[in-house]
Amino acid sequence: MVKITAELLRKRSEHNEGVLETLEEIALHQFKIRRIEALNQLTPRLKILLLQNNKIRKIENLNRLKSLVYLNLAINRITRLENLESLESLRKLDLTVNYIYDYRDFQCLSGLTQLEELHVMGNPCESQPYFKEYLLVHLQNLKRLNGTEISRADRIEASQLIKLHREEVAAFKFFPQNPEWDQESDNSDYEDNDQAIRIKRAAQQSAAEEVQKKVIEKKRTKGMTMNGTILQWNDTGFKYEFDEIESTQEMVLKIHLPEHLSTEYVKVDVEMDWIYVQIKERSLQLRLDRRVHVDQSRVVRVTSTGVLKIYMKVFEEDRIISFKKEEPKPKHDKIQDIIEKESGEDQNNDKTKQDLDVPDDLPDLI
Repeated sequence: MVKITAELLRKRSEHNEGVLETLEEIALHQFKIRRIEALNQLTPRLKILLLQNNKIRKIENLNRLKSLVYLNLAINRITRLENLESLESLRKLDLTVNYIYDYRDFQCLSGLTQLEELHVMGNPCESQPYFKEYLLVHLQNLKRLNGTEISRADRIEASQLIKLHREEVAAFKFFPQNPEWDQESDNSDYEDNDQAIRIKRAAQQSAAEEVQKKVIEKKRTKGMTMNGTILQWNDTGFKYEFDEIESTQEMVLKIHLPEHLSTEYVKVDVEMDWIYVQIKERSLQLRLDRRVHVDQSRVVRVTSTGVLKIYMKVFEEDRIISFKKEEPKPKHDKIQDIIEKESGEDQNNDKTKQDLDVPDDLPDLI
């Protein structure tokens, strides 16, 4: 086991003539280091600290490094994210291939207004539900996550999702996944395969996700059929509904999109008896009850509500005919009908009597 000492730091700071008080950058990777120490006191002006590929289990003793801009702790044994709140100048943090299991720990970074780039690939928390959305909501200044740019639309979508599942996220129980190194002694030598195992685990996780993504894409392709019938699915998670307009002979598919989701992420393909809608990486495919004219279809986006409306002109043979049910008359109308009926019968009787009146001078029949 190697400890961080003044001697080690001077050896690693030859580019600064061994002067630690003004040292701004140091590389301490692959030194079998198990604990972060001495840096607070000996290198107060440090801006770049490279500690990747060690055996560090806890983030500690960095609180005085107010000028630290880049911290690399990749390929270590860190299980909890902590003690970083005071690194006010931190812009880039690399935690690739560690053992952080509870992504709610990342909330401790919310006060770091300079933090723009974060790498967490290969941690158990990455595979948990709402991981990315949680980070985007709590790290408002973050610009890149695992090397990918974060768009405004991503943040809005994440905010809406976390708002819906806030209680569920708060109630999550995450369990640490510490390997057998928990039982190692502090004097054990650095295991060459320790790094290989963790890198392999990260690669397997990334490969599994890629395979799963390809399988999903293979399963969900536009116009996919089974036994000659168009398949239906809704991977978008958004509600939808059909409506019919008799006056214009149009079917309308309404999809309730988030108000701030950009229309550039939406693609619509209308066929004669089915429709396919792609929203970012997700899709929706539905069969149509009536045949429609593809060339007479139109798409409208309601900016105030975000609802996407797809109007489809139906074939003449499948024209829309609505049947209106006769509304029942109120009780007082029925009573009025009875009165009018009885009144009409009385008038008819009077007329009959009038027609049968015999004049007085009519002679008797022989």
